[in-house]
Amino acid sequence: MSQFNKKLDQAKTRQKKIYLVAGITVLVTLLFMAGLFVAFSGTRVEIIPKNAKKHAQVNVVQGMGFSLGDTVYSFGNNLDITAWAPGFKVSKASIDSAFMGRVFLLELFELPGRLVIDIIGDIKGDNDLLSQTAWKVNDRDIGLFEKLDLELESGSYTVGINNPFFLSQTMAVEITPGKKTKGQVDLLPVRGVLNILSTPSGAMVFLDDERVGVTPLQFEQNGGRYRLRVVLDNYGQTIEPLSITQANSQVDRNYRLTLKKGTIRLNLKPSGGTLLVNGIKASDPLVLDATIEHRLTYMKTGFYPKTQRVVLRVGEEKQISLHLKAMMGRVEIVSSPSATVWIDGKQVGVSPVNQDLLAIPHTITVKKPGFRSVVKMVTPKGDTVQKISVALLTEEAARLKEAPGEIILKNGIKLKLYKVQESLIMGAPRSETGQRANEFQRHIRLTKPFYASLFEITNGQFAKFNPKKAVGPAKTPVTLISWQEAAAFCNWLSVQDQLRPFYKMANGIVTGFIGHGEGFRLLSEGEWEWLARKAGKKKQTQFVWGNARVIPPKTANIADESARGQVRFFVPNYSDGYAGVAPVGSFDAESSGLYDMAGNVSEWVHDIYSILPPQTDVTVHNPLGKPQGHSHVVKGANWRSGTITTLRPAFREGLTKGRDDVGFRIGRYL
Repeated sequence: MSQFNKKLDQAKTRQKKIYLVAGITVLVTLLFMAGLFVAFSGTRVEIIPKNAKKHAQVNVVQGMGFSLGDTVYSFGNNLDITAWAPGFKVSKASIDSAFMGRVFLLELFELPGRLVIDIIGDIKGDNDLLSQTAWKVNDRDIGLFEKLDLELESGSYTVGINNPFFLSQTMAVEITPGKKTKGQVDLLPVRGVLNILSTPSGAMVFLDDERVGVTPLQFEQNGGRYRLRVVLDNYGQTIEPLSITQANSQVDRNYRLTLKKGTIRLNLKPSGGTLLVNGIKASDPLVLDATIEHRLTYMKTGFYPKTQRVVLRVGEEKQISLHLKAMMGRVEIVSSPSATVWIDGKQVGVSPVNQDLLAIPHTITVKKPGFRSVVKMVTPKGDTVQKISVALLTEEAARLKEAPGEIILKNGIKLKLYKVQESLIMGAPRSETGQRANEFQRHIRLTKPFYASLFEITNGQFAKFNPKKAVGPAKTPVTLISWQEAAAFCNWLSVQDQLRPFYKMANGIVTGFIGHGEGFRLLSEGEWEWLARKAGKKKQTQFVWGNARVIPPKTANIADESARGQVRFFVPNYSDGYAGVAPVGSFDAESSGLYDMAGNVSEWVHDIYSILPPQTDVTVHNPLGKPQGHSHVVKGANWRSGTITTLRPAFREGLTKGRDDVGFRIGRYL
């Protein structure tokens, strides 16, 4: 080998030695530093209680570190550890950097023990009875279970066992941590006494299908649930579940046995009647006690009842027919006038009618054109004669009889019914003081019943139809109303009351009227004058209050002393308390029962105004006048009236438009 190669090998050897020394130095340094780190970071885990500390094991489960005995070492900030000892539960904890190098306290908890107690003896295997067992541990209710299976902390316990069918017991047990403690209990049955009676006696008694004796019977029996059966020949057996328990150890029974049954099938005619068995309502088929007598009664309205007595043998099925005989009664029907008679919707002739009918309710209807039909219910009586007398009324008379004497409309207007059959001489003779040429005497007769409003129509009532025209106080009469507007108000009222309007109108103008219509209208001149001069009086009078020219005090609102200087004429020495128009009804009712016909405001009436003299010696019935005309009649005095002429009900005017002292009242035919 050359000298150069030797030197080269020597150099390589020296270099390897240098690397080896350097590596060992670094490793020693690192190990030294790790030893220092571990020495300063060790944390001792103090295990409690003491009986767990001796055999405890500590392990690092998360984080950079390890455990040696009861000390853990960390290479990081936090560690998660577990600790365990025999008979104790595993405990987990986290150690953060604040506890590193110090003592960390960790408590272990004992494992629970398990207590299992089984029931043995006669009750074992009977899950129905076992499930009723109530368990207590140290007087704490655990529940109802067939056996006790429970986790408990270590220690001494008293277990209570209570089953309603057995005597209660207690037992002491000791629980070891983490171990199973087993026990057994043999329950002793409750002893009960059964007293069994029956009527009749001598019945056999079975307990769960085992014969135990004959009634009357007394015997002892262990607690439990049983099926008691009582049996006697010809009687139905009685079956009852019963229990013998701690709370109910004595059982007393007294059975009333019922005879066995037989069956009756019935043939009943006519159908739909009532069947009684021994006085009690029943239905076919009948299942009845055998060997005793039963009373069967079948009845139906209109038939004679039938009764039969029967005795059934045990298990017998019998067929019985009960056919009833019809009960007939005679009905005699007479009517005035003679009319057609209908019975139960079938025409049977013209009255008088004699008819034999079944003694059940029947509907008798008597009819005649133009008359109100009469319907009566009658139940004939067997072997007797009943007489039905019917007085038929015309439809008009019937409606009059049914009509209320007073009606009140939806807006508060009150109307009174007048059943009038009277004659009247309208107007006044030429010889009467204050008479005017247009007060023609006319003979009329009123025969159609009609309603008239007690008061003049008020602003409040008219405002619901046309508020623009009702400008005064609500309770004073509406004025400044034309005859056309008053008629339109009447038609509006008819619609409100579901009546056919009385006035025929086109474009707001009255073109005629329905003379027999029942809709609301203005009173006719004849009705108005009759109400003012004759209604409620023995004779026709000149004034509303009578024939005296001296006006009684507080009779009417007219031109009195308070009107002196405001009107041309006034009534001296008379004061009514109102200088102008007054609220309706401010004065007493007049003889007619109406108010304010003697004053307050004059009133539009239905009739066309005419100055043509009427036919003489002719009586007109229920006059309404012509259907159209230029002006209409205004009747009655008002608060401006102060002369004999204007105060008389015979006074009449013809107007074409309203005035501040003219109002109206309404009427209608029945």
